[in-house]
Amino acid sequence: MTCRDIFFAGVPGAVRLHDCEGLLPALGEFFRFWPHAPQPEGLPAIPGTPPSARRGPRPLLAIFPQGRGYRLRSPWLPAPRHEPSGACLLCSLAIELAAACCHACPGLASLHAAAVRLHGRTLLFCGDNRAGKSTLVARLMADTARGLGDDMLALHQGRVFSFGVPPRLRLPLPASPVLRRFAAAFPGIRDRHYGYLATGPDRLAPWGERNRPDAVILLERTPRSRAALLPAPAATGMDSVLARFLIPGGGAPGILGLGTQLLDSLPCRILRYDDLDEAAGLVAQRALLLPPAAHLADAPPPMPERPIPEGRPPSLPPREDDGDSSTLWRQRPGLACRQAGQSLFLSDGPGNRIFRLDGTGAAVWHLLASPLSRDEAASLLAETFPRVPEGRIRHELHQLFRALSEARLIEKVADRPGGRQERRSQ
Repeated sequence: MTCRDIFFAGVPGAVRLHDCEGLLPALGEFFRFWPHAPQPEGLPAIPGTPPSARRGPRPLLAIFPQGRGYRLRSPWLPAPRHEPSGACLLCSLAIELAAACCHACPGLASLHAAAVRLHGRTLLFCGDNRAGKSTLVARLMADTARGLGDDMLALHQGRVFSFGVPPRLRLPLPASPVLRRFAAAFPGIRDRHYGYLATGPDRLAPWGERNRPDAVILLERTPRSRAALLPAPAATGMDSVLARFLIPGGGAPGILGLGTQLLDSLPCRILRYDDLDEAAGLVAQRALLLPPAAHLADAPPPMPERPIPEGRPPSLPPREDDGDSSTLWRQRPGLACRQAGQSLFLSDGPGNRIFRLDGTGAAVWHLLASPLSRDEAASLLAETFPRVPEGRIRHELHQLFRALSEARLIEKVADRPGGRQERRSQ
């Protein structure tokens, strides 16, 4: 078996190719803006990466031939992943390399989003799958924009960090003559489902380039709607931005802080659209008209050390039992909590997830600042909502308290001597 090691900038270990010599030309073309070499010496590192994490003692990722496709092994995949084509393999490899960078550098937070540099402004696009991030970025690049990433970015010291990965377009392309001409002029590796662009450095930022964001735009594709940029409610912006981060183990408080910084510092808009060309024209027109941004601080919230995973992650300790309806509960101390509009966003006890509480859930959470039982909460809500059946209130409170307990957001109040629980102060 022939093995070939390739080292990538920012990645603490090699990508080892097993009998995959024929993949090298495509890999070199695909990652031409991500520095890589047969040896790690001379490759750039991300500022803030601990020296011990800059070079691993053994290969980190491995690629094997499998039928007409490939098999990719990574410490972040539960099992080796089969990819049916070279285009699919390079997509997955880019994702794993980005994950490796983020694990090696505690200050690098991975973000499932897109961004462009347009008219001197950096626009960060967030949206669900098939919201059109990649096609919008490529369409803006066809005019005057410079792509910073179409699906995979990071935040580093208050700046958008680019990985130098080319845009990936779902085939067939949308009905945009401008985009189709652009894709035909810069064709990259492709298969039946996806095609990559292969542009020059004037159209695509290389690995390691950092740009301060100036605005957050939430993509909302709505059939038969005219393109419009609308103000985004605070809770909507926070919900969409937080959902884009990949949260490392124990990293939820830091991610919650980053999301808050983004939306406190930058204007946030909803781009509602159907026609791609109309949307691109509106974004280009309005980019310079967005209010100036109060930029993020250079020093991000502290992020935990994230060693390369080995084996299965440790299981969480068992949650506390629900007790009865008279059991007293209170907020677990030390949790990260942010308010956006009428909604609350909290990190769970282990720091692995972020939760959103609205309406009654947020109100009950505030009440839990002091010891509170489900019976007491039910009485308070029954007074507030006299038309709601008491049985429904009690059922929904039982579900809420159970969810808060499972997430380690609340804890039982310790018993006082003599077996009686501490009562909440009136």
